[in-house]
Amino acid sequence: MSQDHAPPRPGAALAVPADSPPAIGTPLDMVEVLKARLLRVRGRPKRARTRARILAATAEEIGATGYPMLTVERICERAGIARGTFYLYFSHRSDAAIAVYRLFWATMRRWRPRHFSIDLAERVRVTNAFYVATYACNNRLLSGQIALASERPDFAQVRDMVNHRWSQVIARILPLSLDAPSRALRARALAGMVDDLLRDIYGQQSPTLAQWRDQPFALAHHISEIWLAVIAREGQTPPDLWDGAS
Repeated sequence: MSQDHAPPRPGAALAVPADSPPAIGTPLDMVEVLKARLLRVRGRPKRARTRARILAATAEEIGATGYPMLTVERICERAGIARGTFYLYFSHRSDAAIAVYRLFWATMRRWRPRHFSIDLAERVRVTNAFYVATYACNNRLLSGQIALASERPDFAQVRDMVNHRWSQVIARILPLSLDAPSRALRARALAGMVDDLLRDIYGQQSPTLAQWRDQPFALAHHISEIWLAVIAREGQTPPDLWDGAS
């Protein structure tokens, strides 16, 4: 990896205003993003400020104890608001959590690395380094999606569509010798493989994978090599297809 695109040290999380793009490879810490957002809404109406406090508190609580342990009482205590105030904005703890996840996905779309000056293999490596490091910073938040999806079928559908759209991005770099449905299936399998592995390492704290917990960039390297092997197996697609990914 070139010096210009070298990621920061493991554990170095994003701590910049939420409207500023991070340096290449910098892991996105959603709790820090939402804390920074609180500063940006200081001059906004009270309703906007209170909603931002609730979302920041929700993200912090999920990050601290996981979604299954999330309660309205804990959100209110952390946000410094009355329970009744919470219900002026959200009808249930799951509604606040869904709002946090929507912001997380939107931030990921805006800030994921986009590189037009390096080759396809390097772009895969940089993108996976960003994703793995971001997962490590937000492991409880991301692991909580499964419990929330079980509780809220509507969230499960939205999450499925998010995964589908990301798979479409990945499919663009798979061999053109495959038909579109086959590329889409392989892309979903690659993405699912990564999420399951990261969940085992950071969410379930698997003892047999413990050595990788503090090596996010080495872990991303191995994941990228698997991806590149799949891409190369039947011939590499033109690299400009990755450039056009949304």
